Amino acid sequence: MDKQSYARFLFQSMDEEIDSDESDIEEAQFYGYFQMYMPDGKGVEKTFVPLQVDGDEYFQRIIRIYEMLDPEDFSGDAVPGYFHGKAGDVPSDILMNYGRQFIQGLKDLLAETSEKNDTADAAAYLTGIEEVRILPHGSIEDIRQQYDPEIYETISDIISEHRDYNEPIEILDEAYYSIACDYWISYYLQWHRYGLKADPFAPYFELYRLGYSAVFAENKLYIGS
Repeated sequence: MDKQSYARFLFQSMDEEIDSDESDIEEAQFYGYFQMYMPDGKGVEKTFVPLQVDGDEYFQRIIRIYEMLDPEDFSGDAVPGYFHGKAGDVPSDILMNYGRQFIQGLKDLLAETSEKNDTADAAAYLTGIEEVRILPHGSIEDIRQQYDPEIYETISDIISEHRDYNEPIEILDEAYYSIACDYWISYYLQWHRYGLKADPFAPYFELYRLGYSAVFAENKLYIGS
C-alpha cells in the first residue's frame, strides 16, 4: 500500500468522503487524528491494520498515550484537545533518574550516527551538561523560551536522514505531532521506523506520562510540570 492509498483508507475510517478525482491528500489533513479515539484508544488499532509488517509495533506504542488520560476529563462539554498527563507528587530521585537516562540515551544515539551526521557539537554539549534540575510546578515554560537549540537541531537532522518520506506512515506525521505538539514525543511513538538501535526518548516519554517536561537550557536539563 502506498502513502496515498493509506491516506484514503484512513479517511474512510473517519467516515470522510473523498472525491475520487481529488488531488493528493496531505499530512496536515490528519492533524488531530488520534484525538478521535480519546480517552481510551478504543478503535485506534484499525489505523494500523494495513501496515501488516509493523502495524502492531505502532499500535503498542500509541496505546500508551491513551493510558495516561483520565476518563473523567472527558465527561463534560469541554474536553482536552491534546494528550497531557497530570503531574502528581513524583519523588525527585525518580525524575532525576529519568533525566540522566535521557541524556545517556541521546549520547548513545549521537555515537551511533556520528559517521553519517555531524554530531560533534551536540555530543560535546551533552557531555558538558552541568546538572539535572527539578523545577517548581508551573515554571518550566519560562525555561522553555531559553532552550539551547544545538541538541534539538542535531536530533532533527538525524531523524530526517533516517526516515522514508514515501512510506505510508508518513501521512500521519502531523497526526503524531498534534498529540502533544512535541516532536520528541512524535519520534518516540514512531521510533522503530527510523531503524536506529538507541531508543533515547523512552525516559522522555515516561516523564511526559507523569505530567512532566524536560528542556535543555543553560547547559542543564530542566524537568518540570
